[in-house]
Amino acid sequence: MGKIVVIGSINMDISTELHDLPQIGETIKGSNVGISPGGKGANQAVAAAKLGGDVMMVGMIGDDAFGADALANLNSHCIDVTNVWTVSETTGLAMILRENGDNRIIVAPGANNAWPDELPLETIIANASILLLQNEIPFTVTEKAVDIARLYDVPTIFDPAPVDQFPLSFLRKITYLTPNETEFKQLPEDILQDETKAVLVTQGKNGVEVHDKTGINHVPSFPVDVVDSTGAGDTFNGAFAVAMTSGKTVQDAVAFANQAAALSTTKIGAQIGMPKLSEIED
Repeated sequence: MGKIVVIGSINMDISTELHDLPQIGETIKGSNVGISPGGKGANQAVAAAKLGGDVMMVGMIGDDAFGADALANLNSHCIDVTNVWTVSETTGLAMILRENGDNRIIVAPGANNAWPDELPLETIIANASILLLQNEIPFTVTEKAVDIARLYDVPTIFDPAPVDQFPLSFLRKITYLTPNETEFKQLPEDILQDETKAVLVTQGKNGVEVHDKTGINHVPSFPVDVVDSTGAGDTFNGAFAVAMTSGKTVQDAVAFANQAAALSTTKIGAQIGMPKLSEIED
């Protein structure tokens, strides 16, 4: 199995359960408050590591207690943190409001926006088997990473969340693009050119549509009792990376990732709910 390099955000998540969302100026009571490691980058790294992947995390944390906790968590999953840097900003925070199994998330980037101008990205990416990226760090860093990956023929997986007005020229450089239904509708049409091999449109309980140059194929999901969908998309991406570095076809890798994503929704918490390989095999 090859090395999976994840370049992206590292957060701490503060979550609470609500019966209804507050109106403007209204204060309501929440329950089941939790503080846990998160961030799309760190989530994808943990998802891949729990499934047996050889993972390196590249990102920024603050010089504070949350940063220390986030780093300790990555270490606990045997993730290579050689290139996790500490900066003089607060660690990124995500406020998660859970309501009837769905979630709404507010992200304060903090250290995730404080990337130095000169980083050893070329050395890091040149030794990767696959590169995982998201959109919770400065786009300039992501774009540079993709260009380096192309130079060394390293396949890229890009989760375009939070969705933005990405240049079409950038999107066409991505090997595997993984938007959800809402994000897919906001992306330019005719992405499948140049290096792009597939666009994987995640649809929750309805599975995944695989768009490639042969057409559109549907890969079904696995029915589960959903408790918390936070982190399901990140689990999908991490699992897909593991499957691809294990030599699976895209179709089989998507099926494997669907299994992992489904299991991740059966527990509360993004990383806590992410399954181990043995759970998928069971």
